[in-house]
Amino acid sequence: MSSRLERETPNAWKANQYDNLSNSQAHYEQTGPEIWEQTLGRIDHLVVGVGTGGTICGVAKYLKERKPSVKAWGIDTYGSIFKKYKETGVFDKNEIYPYVTEGIGEDFLPQNVDFDLIDHFEKVTDRDAAIMTRRIAREEAIFAGNSAGAAMAGLLQLADRFKSGEVVVVVFHDHGTRYLGKMFNDDWMREKGFLDRKGLTARDLVVNRQEAPLVTVDRAATVTRAAQLMVENDYSQIPVTADGRVVGSLNETQLYAAIVRNPETAHQPVETIMQPAFPFADIFTSLDALTGMLTPENPAVLVRDFKSEQTYIITRSDVIKALS
Repeated sequence: MSSRLERETPNAWKANQYDNLSNSQAHYEQTGPEIWEQTLGRIDHLVVGVGTGGTICGVAKYLKERKPSVKAWGIDTYGSIFKKYKETGVFDKNEIYPYVTEGIGEDFLPQNVDFDLIDHFEKVTDRDAAIMTRRIAREEAIFAGNSAGAAMAGLLQLADRFKSGEVVVVVFHDHGTRYLGKMFNDDWMREKGFLDRKGLTARDLVVNRQEAPLVTVDRAATVTRAAQLMVENDYSQIPVTADGRVVGSLNETQLYAAIVRNPETAHQPVETIMQPAFPFADIFTSLDALTGMLTPENPAVLVRDFKSEQTYIITRSDVIKALS
């Protein structure tokens, strides 16, 4: 929308922080020298969340020119493609999942991200980032935002990479005011399953399941094919994908109604009758939160264990089994 408005509006201009290389240049000229001066050139490691890439790449370029041994550690989130692309050179759309953490991670490659300047990417879960965001405020009296929480959580995960006496700088990129209704809201945290609670969690519901790929149907497949998959796997609902990404859903009640109403629907693509995608939840989401997410409109929830890269589908029947 912003690109269209820029084209259509006379004398219009947009910052485009992702692809405008002035972003990283500004950090090369200002943030990098500031960090170098404040650490008296003793910095050994730079830890920064990667979103646009401007901060980490601008600063890393400056520091590495003055001290080539400096390591730049990029903090990524589960659901983003940065880490795998850095390690394999492959843009894997299967790496892309909905995530809560704001300000870092992307599903495309911004021009400001220079992968040659970033030595390693470390992924941090939504839950760990959210909890650390609150912890920073409570323990350090620093009212920082969600991406700062991710950066600090990532730093702790990387602790074994640092040696005694080394100087490590972590950048807190944003302010906490924009997260008052989210990470700093207990009800929101409980809804997402991020606050520790007694009782069952999503992990308890799937712990005994055999690891197997989540069965999905491509949106271009026919409705008949979707019905076959549901019957073969004894599913009452199934996620719909496009290029490996979950983009919609289909349930047997809706499928039945569509075919009865118009038998020709059976030969049409799934996308013609699919519903919105099932919501995603973290593996640590409480059972109470899961039951709140299961509604007539959302008969299933996709549970993602980001650390093991496994995705499970949970329905009302799974909850009933857990409670009976």
